[in-house]
Amino acid sequence: MTFLEKYANVILTGLNIQKGQNLIIMTEPVHWNFASVIAAEAYKKGARYVRVDSSEKKDPRLYRTRIEHSREEYLNYVPLFRTETQRLIVEENWALLALDGTENPEMLSTLDSIRNTIAGKAITEAGKLFQDAIQNNKIQWIVAFAPTEILAGKIMDIPPSKEAIEELWQVLVPILHLDDTDPSGTWVKRGETLKKRALALNRLKFKEIHFKGSGTDLKIGLGQRAVWEGGSSVSEKGIEFSPNLPTEEVFTAPDFRETEGRVKITRPVLVPAIGKVIEEAWLEFEKGKLVNYGAKKGRDVLDQYLEIDPAAAFLGEIALVDSNSPIFKSGKIFHNILFDENASCHIALGSAYPECFEGGGKMSDKELLENGINVSNLHTDFMIGSPDVDVTGLTWNGKKTDIIIDGKFVGDFA
Repeated sequence: MTFLEKYANVILTGLNIQKGQNLIIMTEPVHWNFASVIAAEAYKKGARYVRVDSSEKKDPRLYRTRIEHSREEYLNYVPLFRTETQRLIVEENWALLALDGTENPEMLSTLDSIRNTIAGKAITEAGKLFQDAIQNNKIQWIVAFAPTEILAGKIMDIPPSKEAIEELWQVLVPILHLDDTDPSGTWVKRGETLKKRALALNRLKFKEIHFKGSGTDLKIGLGQRAVWEGGSSVSEKGIEFSPNLPTEEVFTAPDFRETEGRVKITRPVLVPAIGKVIEEAWLEFEKGKLVNYGAKKGRDVLDQYLEIDPAAAFLGEIALVDSNSPIFKSGKIFHNILFDENASCHIALGSAYPECFEGGGKMSDKELLENGINVSNLHTDFMIGSPDVDVTGLTWNGKKTDIIIDGKFVGDFA
């Protein structure tokens, strides 16, 4: 078995693809060769049909061409077959693999902001039902990483090349546990550890989570029915799967009306809905809403993001990760949400995961909002953790508890 076949098997084990199930792989064209490897391994595991899809922003060259040259009145057009395909994927219980790792992080960085917002908003709104289905775990889904030459060069701080990819794999292998005798088994055990941590958080019933450190003093409220999750999830059909590879987080849905204070963003953020990067940013919240913000690079990206959906000015997720994460220990900035969010505590501007609120999976959007669970067409993670940021919790009975001190989980959470 080749190295890529081994990696493909770890991904498919996390996805837990079933015999007779269809698989869709969403990826940029640069990863089609690896997608073919994954498809072969999926068929060996009994998949009925595998489709590779590079539509919309998964083909950044084609998307850029459209934004630059299309008539403006056509930019908000989304063909019906896109939404119909997404509906079919859910109805037929396909498994979804999003293969992450952009060919060029700067590909969309110089797009006209107005034209980009028009197209981005239309694509996001058209995909809302599909995004809701994923966030409600109606189907199995997983996000996994594949490197590219430009991205590898950026991460390793060397010129883009095949050699840069090879050097990056030396960093990725231990993070992904691909050097273990049984990588899949290792990830199962990791998932069990995260579930125990989530259970410890759930037992204490926190009313508020407080992040305090350099440039950060942020309090985030939780509802009494908030549920912490970590490790594997379960689909509507009762199939256990791992949504992310790698995964180091425990997370929940905050009460979007109860966020106060200022927070420093500790890692760069590539905003998928815009295709542009934000660096060295800060955010300020009052009564739950993002009311002020700034950045050394990309403040206008936040302007565009909030224009697409005003509900994205409120939080939908709070996630805890400590410095024992092998991603953090690598010392690398990956310029990739999947990896960077699993190196640091983070918050998300936009939609919540309904599973993180007791009974949320069966609630309408109106019911979720009434219970303080944010509903949005967008969801983007912003990393806020570092060894300089302590995390404490306040329970509903008024007890203050340390969760992360000097960058590491303490007490029952360690």
